[in-house]
Amino acid sequence: MPQWKGKTEGGETNQSRLIGILKRVDIRVIYCFLPFAVFYYLLAARKRAGAIYRYLRHRQGFSFFKACIGTYRNHLLFAKFLMDRFYVYAGHKERFTVDSFERDVVVKYFSTDKPLVMVGAHVGNFEISSYFCGRLPKKLNVLAFAGETQQMQKVRSSAMEENNIEMISVSEDMDHIFRLSDAIRNGEAITLAGDRFLTGRRNQKFMFLGKEAVFPTGIYSIADKYDADVIALFVLGAGKNFHYKIHVEQITIDSDIKGREERARAYGQKYVSILEKVVREHPLQWFNFYDFWNTENEND
Repeated sequence: MPQWKGKTEGGETNQSRLIGILKRVDIRVIYCFLPFAVFYYLLAARKRAGAIYRYLRHRQGFSFFKACIGTYRNHLLFAKFLMDRFYVYAGHKERFTVDSFERDVVVKYFSTDKPLVMVGAHVGNFEISSYFCGRLPKKLNVLAFAGETQQMQKVRSSAMEENNIEMISVSEDMDHIFRLSDAIRNGEAITLAGDRFLTGRRNQKFMFLGKEAVFPTGIYSIADKYDADVIALFVLGAGKNFHYKIHVEQITIDSDIKGREERARAYGQKYVSILEKVVREHPLQWFNFYDFWNTENEND
């Protein structure tokens, strides 16, 4: 069973240098160098590139040539979105925009008394929404991978805290599960990626893009227990610099479904259906750089 172990690459020293550069240099200058950097990176990271190639070739049905070009474009988009995040870390969040209506729809869910579970994915640039939606009416707790460098954890926390956002790191002793439960029980909001699982969480298999894949479902049991609103949210590149669009859908299930596992599975199935629709519409904005379906032996 494949498991993602990712973290933001580059090392603490290089990440600090990049933030320092972006404080003084317009990011569009950096954009100019990305095509060359990505080409070099793909030559050195064939396994990572192979995972995206197989996703485009076998799950999206691209031709061999289109999948090869798509793999390059996918990595180029990821590099651009990553630079956008670092540009925010460097103090330039005012450069980025989303449609006001989309932002208001998201904020509406933070303005009720009910707890909120916001399930994203590694599609588009999910994290950047935390910075341009403004200060939220209720506290948002972000589940984050604990393997990031201290530099990344520091800059992310600093950029988020002014918007009433706190990071919760995944921990081996599963303390993050208790913290998430406490946040929901207190009527707060939590957000996490619904398209990556970690050992120790409840996981179930769903058909996704024509083949079974594993998704985490434990969070849906917690949400259901405390009658939280559950929404799927994706922040997608809108095709021009500094502008994104938000896709948000509420996830509801039939009240007649009984049993904790059955209800969690129903929530998971709804989420997977929404995610599949989004990646069908934006195939190059899927950024799970590992063998998500365990398909390394599939023929070209």
